[in-house]
Amino acid sequence: MPVGLKKSSTELEKSLEILVIKMSALGDVIQTLPVIPVLKQRFPGSRIHWLVEEAAEPVVRCHPGVDRVLVSRRSAWPRQFRRPETWPAAISQIRALVAELRKPYDLAIDFQGLLKSGIWMGLAKAQRKVGFRRARERLNRLFLNETVRGIDGELHAVERYLQLAAWLGCPKAGQPEFGLRAPQESKSRMRDFLASQGWAPDSPWAVLVPSARWPSKRWSQVGFARLGDRLAGSLGLQVALVGVGQDRPLVEGIRGKMLNRSINLAGSTDIPALMAILEMAKVVVSTDSGPMHMAAALGTPVVALFGPTAPWLTGPYGTNHRVVRREMSCSPCFRKRCPTKSCMESIDPEEVFQQVRLLIEETGHRASREKPVEKLALEAFA
Repeated sequence: MPVGLKKSSTELEKSLEILVIKMSALGDVIQTLPVIPVLKQRFPGSRIHWLVEEAAEPVVRCHPGVDRVLVSRRSAWPRQFRRPETWPAAISQIRALVAELRKPYDLAIDFQGLLKSGIWMGLAKAQRKVGFRRARERLNRLFLNETVRGIDGELHAVERYLQLAAWLGCPKAGQPEFGLRAPQESKSRMRDFLASQGWAPDSPWAVLVPSARWPSKRWSQVGFARLGDRLAGSLGLQVALVGVGQDRPLVEGIRGKMLNRSINLAGSTDIPALMAILEMAKVVVSTDSGPMHMAAALGTPVVALFGPTAPWLTGPYGTNHRVVRREMSCSPCFRKRCPTKSCMESIDPEEVFQQVRLLIEETGHRASREKPVEKLALEAFA
């Protein structure tokens, strides 16, 4: 029986201070969001604090169920410590974060399962420190006083996190809710920007996400260019390409191969603005990336391109998304680099276009988030 179920009704009604630790990466943080409503349902009146790294901080701040956001500036601190004049700022930030973690929590939950999250868990002052028995890094368990066994590693990430919450007595989510919406101010700002560039912000959009953290996850520039032309020419969609600032050359390479007009938004959107354009889109075509998970969480239909990773574990969550991948003996290999990238290079632009067309016809616009796409459905077009 889950430990949480052993508490008395009086204890269950008590408002708890709960610390959620899920620090990175963007897609992983987004896939953890459905635990928030079930924690609130299980422990009414509780306050949820979330420890996250700065890259995903804006997403957590946009969630109405998170009461306080604690930020680990892990990427900034090494740069600050290389310059003696910025040491005081870095030390002050670290001390302030530790002070926040030392405030007493009733419950702390580590959804990350890494050594880095375990260290922060060790610094936290919490009565119960809960995490996975089969953590991704074994040393993580040293910082927990309750470990949960029996969670199937072959479940989709969203369902693994919900199972950890269920062990605490949280109700099972029939339709897991991400609770993520782009801020209205960001949507208005994005519409104004697009209009200033000569685009019709309220006309149907297709958003393409060509980049990914792993080079092995990326599709060819030619593939995205041909797909973009088909979306614009055959479906009459306006085409936007998104990414971070360093993706601008990649996006320009794709646009240079297109015959139809498109817009390069790489580096032009902060996280809330990226959420806005993804929420505005009629469809998103993406590699396995953070924006792919963001679009699915926002309820936008997604066609995801998979090669070295497993879509049944980390694909877009919901029944009304589609995954295009090739069934190959070496896939999924989970390698960040590959000399041939044959699993991605063999994806046909026309096949992707047909999946977009069918998805738009079937969904009209919004995607359901009931459960992950089944493995068999994912491989239907292999």
